[in-house]
Amino acid sequence: MARQRRPKYKKDARVGLFVSCTTNLFRPSLIKAAVHLLEKAGYEVEAPSIQSCCGLVSLRSNELDDARDLAKEVISQFGHYDFVAVLSPFCAKVFERAYMPLLSEQSEELAKITAKFTRKCFEVSDLLLAAPDFAQKLGGFAGKVAFLDVSDAPNLFGSQVASRALLGQMEQVSVVDLPQICASQVKGAPDGTISPELGQGDLSGLLHAVRSCGAGTLVSTDLALLMELSTHLRKYGSAIELRPVLEVLAGDTQSMPIGISARVMSGQSVL
Repeated sequence: MARQRRPKYKKDARVGLFVSCTTNLFRPSLIKAAVHLLEKAGYEVEAPSIQSCCGLVSLRSNELDDARDLAKEVISQFGHYDFVAVLSPFCAKVFERAYMPLLSEQSEELAKITAKFTRKCFEVSDLLLAAPDFAQKLGGFAGKVAFLDVSDAPNLFGSQVASRALLGQMEQVSVVDLPQICASQVKGAPDGTISPELGQGDLSGLLHAVRSCGAGTLVSTDLALLMELSTHLRKYGSAIELRPVLEVLAGDTQSMPIGISARVMSGQSVL
């Protein structure tokens, strides 16, 4: 199993929040939850209003020149921060594994800048877990939660991601682990660049596991995957609520569950 990179905590470190394209368009409440948690952990947080795409879409389309241009833009926008907190695990993998192969051969100076940038990129939950005694600052969410881990390699001994560890530290939360989804390698992209694709075999087993787990809430680290899954679960007749894991960690129960409109939640007709 690959060793998980962990950041070294620095109080008052300047953190740039990288917001994924999907989150920016569909889930502003997730941005709010991330900022709230990072500030409680002692970081100084900024979410630049102008942000480029991480480049995953270009990599999936094998448009490597476009991916290089986007990588340079992201580094220019976020390179001055002490840490870069990334909302999507797939964007984080692009930063960690694709940027160096894309840019290292362009110039020695750019290679050094890129290497420095990638070393300070982490998922939001990694930075939270690094903060001392952060478990005492977690939100007041209570209930049984199903956790869906997405990785590029099987986790033989359980999920190693920081968000799962933080969930386990919430006193009023009982966690059940769903079968892991193994994301696929992006063809033509640098090795280790993964994409959130839910295969038919994964979907069938996952729907059965969700139905039988007894949890009222399903959480995961990737918003796009949760949005895709919500459609299948509604067709399947499941009433489970889907939420980004950071919103649960923040104790946010006011935001609508993914795939459920405010009108439905209030009992109004949608016709």
